[in-house]
Amino acid sequence: MDISSALSALESLSSSTSTSSSGPLNALIDTHFTNAKSRILAGEDPRVVITELQKNVKNCKKEVEKGLKGWYGALGGVGKEVDKAFPPNLGAISDAYADPPLFAEPEAAEALDKAILESLGRRGIWEAVEAMEDETSLSYSPSKRDLSTQLQYILHSIRSSNLQPALQWCTENSSFLSSPPHPSSLPYHLHRTVFRSIKSQREAIEYAKANMMGYLPNQPVLKLITSCLYQSPLTKIPTNGKFNGGRENGFGKEGEGDEEGESEELQKMFQEEFCRRYQWSKEDPLEVTVELGSRGGTLDRIEKARRVMGEHLGNVRKWDELPMEVPLPPSRRYHSVFVCPVSKEQATDTNPPKMLTCGHVIAEESFNRLLKGGRRTVKCPYCPQETSQSVAQRLYF
Repeated sequence: MDISSALSALESLSSSTSTSSSGPLNALIDTHFTNAKSRILAGEDPRVVITELQKNVKNCKKEVEKGLKGWYGALGGVGKEVDKAFPPNLGAISDAYADPPLFAEPEAAEALDKAILESLGRRGIWEAVEAMEDETSLSYSPSKRDLSTQLQYILHSIRSSNLQPALQWCTENSSFLSSPPHPSSLPYHLHRTVFRSIKSQREAIEYAKANMMGYLPNQPVLKLITSCLYQSPLTKIPTNGKFNGGRENGFGKEGEGDEEGESEELQKMFQEEFCRRYQWSKEDPLEVTVELGSRGGTLDRIEKARRVMGEHLGNVRKWDELPMEVPLPPSRRYHSVFVCPVSKEQATDTNPPKMLTCGHVIAEESFNRLLKGGRRTVKCPYCPQETSQSVAQRLYF
């Protein structure tokens, strides 16, 4: 069948009474409704008349749907023949429908090189960083190199059961770690680990008095100290200064002795606070991307959509939103769009979201408007707590 045949089949339906909806509808209005009215006026039982009328309406509906089915089939046939006769050439309309190799454009290739260089520098693999700097025109920031070297040194020290570099860093950045709206508990967990590695009960208590009493309002310091006093004689007390399993609620359950697990948790906590201090991303962006694409199955879904839909809808790599759901673990579900609850406007790079002391989030422009009139603090629109301009933190989604 070609286009002419499909159009002829469609035209023949217009002259056919079997596919016309006007015939059944006219019969229903002119005949059945008129007869029903006359019978009711003549004194017949209305219930019997209405019951018969309902049957006639259902029969009329079936006849109309039958005719429409034929029309829909003929229209679908015309559409298929048009697609066959005029195949889409979307690539000639716009470059967005082209399907070039990934990272073929210079901007994309440079962005990929930057992501790889940042990942290598963040991990402290300096030989690879220097090799990439020689092969590309990129260079790793000396200040970021110093910070990354410091981070890797402290993480290595934690793995080696030496917490002093981490504690010294916490002391140097105590004002940041204790600042609202979310003061860090990292110093407490570091001191707690040192406390539990001390063999002598008296020395352990003295250490707690000197370093941990400031955490009484928010942490179970007294519970930790009393657990040291009432240890079972069978409890093994570490003598080598390494991590011991949790004897209180924290990283491990009582008596587990999961030294490796506690070390990993301390490293994770320290790295998060270090990145927050210097406004680095919480996780390595390249690592997250590779994990989502390879392990999460996202890449397979996108490539399948590209193959199936690309012929008619264009290159899915150019889309801002995907037309299908991709499998993501809860930790990888990011909210890339924030709408200010005050101005009802979407946040941008020039108008980023700001978190107040109470934890509520509004856009920066809304925050600045609330600061007008010489005010030094802003009262939260949702609670009575106030926030100064220096304390409000920018959020990165």
